[in-house]
Amino acid sequence: MKINPENFIVDEGLCFNYKSFFISGNDEGYIFALRDLLVKSLSKNGFIKKNLTDNDKVCDDLFKIESKYVYVCEKYIDNSFVEEAEKNQDVLIFCEKNTPKNKSAKQFFSKSKERALLECYELDQNRKKTILNAFIKKHGLFFENSVYWFLLDLLDNKYAILIKELEKILLLDKKNDTAELANSLGMEQSTDANKFFFKVHLSRSDITHLINSSVNSLPDFYSYFSYFKIYSLLFFGSQNINELESKIPRYLFREKQSLISLFESLNENKKNLLSSLVYKTEKLVRKNPNLYKQLFFRFVLNYKKIIS
Repeated sequence: MKINPENFIVDEGLCFNYKSFFISGNDEGYIFALRDLLVKSLSKNGFIKKNLTDNDKVCDDLFKIESKYVYVCEKYIDNSFVEEAEKNQDVLIFCEKNTPKNKSAKQFFSKSKERALLECYELDQNRKKTILNAFIKKHGLFFENSVYWFLLDLLDNKYAILIKELEKILLLDKKNDTAELANSLGMEQSTDANKFFFKVHLSRSDITHLINSSVNSLPDFYSYFSYFKIYSLLFFGSQNINELESKIPRYLFREKQSLISLFESLNENKKNLLSSLVYKTEKLVRKNPNLYKQLFFRFVLNYKKIIS
């Protein structure tokens, strides 16, 4: 049976519903992290881990009945081997990246209700949301609504990186501080997405050119949009210049004066308009992900109009 790998992150006990697992896809970090998660859950319940190779299938102690094993193999052996191991109440976990050679093995797993086919790819927004929600529930965290969506945008699309980012968040004293979140997740990198915010004053034709050349996927949109959101939330959460300065991360020392000047130009009405624009754009992109480029273009022009 083909199952979303995120289901096993949300409910680690789900692994006991299946006899064998075939973990595949193109994200190796996710594949091996999921393998380790399954092994950890099974080991807590009395299974003994054993690494497996082709030669092990003729090993004398392979199917000892007095112990339950979880066999981990980075190369698929064959269907009969899986069936034989399952008779002994052992569990097999195979880990392979996508190849034409493992197509038949995937079909073998997907057609059975007692076996799980898990395919690990780069995370989209919905899958990131599932993982983030599970993390929040597990650790009893609370995020304000605006901070939650801000964090979701910041998190990496690679599972292995995302998990490390979430671990960093656990160490923060002020988890609902957007500046602290951005700083902890490495937003100090001088990326094109970061620089684009400070080019919003450019002409319409220049903005069109930059967006057409840089924002060519949904992850691109969220990367660029997240910086607009970071800086906007800094403005919304500051009552005066001193408060803003205390919240501006140190890595933005070059852009500090630009942020202060922009903040000084904003009255409450403009802040409300920007807040509404950010919220509405984010909502529209979630509902119409295929229109990310058009919506981002409209967002930038409206943002520019408000702050001018």
